[in-house]
Amino acid sequence: MLWAIFSDIHGRPDRLDRVLRDAQRQGATRYLSLGDVGSMVALDMLAAVGALCVFGNWEASGLRGMASPYRQWVARWPAQLRLPELWAAHASPIWPQGLEIAGVVDYMRRQDLRWPMLFPSLQHSEEARWAALAELDAGAATVFFHGHTHVQEAWFWRPGAAPARLAGPTFAIAAAAERYLVGVGSVGLPHDGNGACYALYDDGTPCVEWRRV
Repeated sequence: MLWAIFSDIHGRPDRLDRVLRDAQRQGATRYLSLGDVGSMVALDMLAAVGALCVFGNWEASGLRGMASPYRQWVARWPAQLRLPELWAAHASPIWPQGLEIAGVVDYMRRQDLRWPMLFPSLQHSEEARWAALAELDAGAATVFFHGHTHVQEAWFWRPGAAPARLAGPTFAIAAAAERYLVGVGSVGLPHDGNGACYALYDDGTPCVEWRRV
């Protein structure tokens, strides 16, 4: 199965359209959005292709202000997906047990938390990367896809060794005993160059291809 995995649309349905068209040309059969959509038009586009969706900080902070049909749909989005083929979330595989999107704002107030505490950057925080890799290892999961950083960046880790960056634009997911953190970049506001960014993941090979359109 070929997955098109994207994140951080940030109110740019024009860029999302480019991504979806390119993914269709490449033969993608599943679509996965990792949050921070930022546009009702883009939400309609995600629904039209039957995308699986997890929520990001934009959805968690703005849920109460959404128009009713959109709010009812987004309120059902999980914080993360843990599928046999892959794990995915907006920022990190670590999330408070039982915390759903509708309770995020109140939870943060009660715990006196800032947004980066729930949505850490796997690009900038070595501590967050180690915690994410340990979570994958504990769950025997091989690959985790995330957005939030707005950068196409991947980390590879074999237990007993130090994490290392992976060079793209394509790389194989080599063995079940290894762990991978894959940032898919941003559709609407990339921090690492021009173009709308996303990733293709062939779960049969398995391999990842970063794309920029």
